[in-house]
Amino acid sequence: MKIIGVIAEYNPFHNGHYYHLKKIKEEYKPDAVIITMSGNFVQRGEPAIFDKWSRTEMALKGGADIVIELPTVFATSTAEVFAEAAVNLLGEIKIVNYLSFGVEEKREKELKKIAEILMQEPERFKELLKINLKKGLSFPSAREAALIEFLKKDIPEDELSILLKKPNFILGIEYCKALLKNKYPIEILPVLRKGSDYHETELKPLPSATAVRRFLKDNGSEVDVINRKELKDSLPYFTLEVIKRELEMKKGPIFFEDFEEIIFALLLKMSHDDLTSFFDVKEGLDKRIVKALKKSKNLQELIENIKTKRFPETRIRRILIQILLGITKKDLNNRKPQYIRILGCSKKGFAYLKEIEKKTDLPIITKAKDFSKIKGESRKIVEKDILASDIYSLVRPSKDQRIFGLDYYNKIIIS
Repeated sequence: MKIIGVIAEYNPFHNGHYYHLKKIKEEYKPDAVIITMSGNFVQRGEPAIFDKWSRTEMALKGGADIVIELPTVFATSTAEVFAEAAVNLLGEIKIVNYLSFGVEEKREKELKKIAEILMQEPERFKELLKINLKKGLSFPSAREAALIEFLKKDIPEDELSILLKKPNFILGIEYCKALLKNKYPIEILPVLRKGSDYHETELKPLPSATAVRRFLKDNGSEVDVINRKELKDSLPYFTLEVIKRELEMKKGPIFFEDFEEIIFALLLKMSHDDLTSFFDVKEGLDKRIVKALKKSKNLQELIENIKTKRFPETRIRRILIQILLGITKKDLNNRKPQYIRILGCSKKGFAYLKEIEKKTDLPIITKAKDFSKIKGESRKIVEKDILASDIYSLVRPSKDQRIFGLDYYNKIIIS
């Protein structure tokens, strides 16, 4: 049995994602493809542009057989936590034996070598990391510089520097590190990424998700926007159909700025001690947040007033989303998901869902009553998923769509 796992956000599902799923099906001919997908909030520190059920539908129509939700506490954390928790989730369902992900350069040897160093943390590497942090570099920049120095005899400095600036390659390293750390019998299947770079903002036939979101934000949320040629060329027909429905029902799109007043209200009530309870608030960042709050009129100003070379914008955005959802350090003590939340299945996927039920030790949630299976500390984690859906609903374009408890009411998507 060949089961390929994919870790994704599909924010939204575009031609590049479609290419990836078709490529792994054509090249590796798996029995099934299982997606671990972020829910209503994502790792970049922002809400998903459309909710997790609509994006699940896109994924299933694009070739996924099962879509599992990555718990919100992990989906909104650092790349390291996000990757480790997602790999753990795929590992704990006990039937995945391959992990596929897109990379800007297909350098498997380098991926594994760097992952090994980051997992083992040799003394010399740790020394170099400390030196770079003392220089005031952000952790990612300090780690990059330490790796370049540590590996200069094995990988040319200019090559490694380029690789370590590629977002998908960096995420691939984190996946490999998590596989090594947890000793899952899962092999990697990197696929060469085609089309736009991760951060590129111009729409192309193989776009970045950033470009799609930017286009929808800049061109309004009226249904007519889906008839624009740029969007039609960038998205599969089924994604366009789902987006059309979401726009007609005024359920989306949702953007970070939609939560501005809620985030400001929460921050105004917080003390320094409250702020330091959040995972990424360290090294005096609580003081910067309080100071910036007093002179900022909107979210972007707030971020600009907080960020520094050491504290980049993505980190600040993640912190603000964690504050919005009440995700603290305690919620991230254990990076192994304690339940399997099924968002959707293809008809073929149901057979493999039964196989998962036989092999996994984790409770599986497919309907409302299954939430009662989750007890103890795990209950707090699943409650964050439910809260995230409710908070997400607060800013839907139509007040009629601001419905709470959707995690209980919505059935799994079947395609």
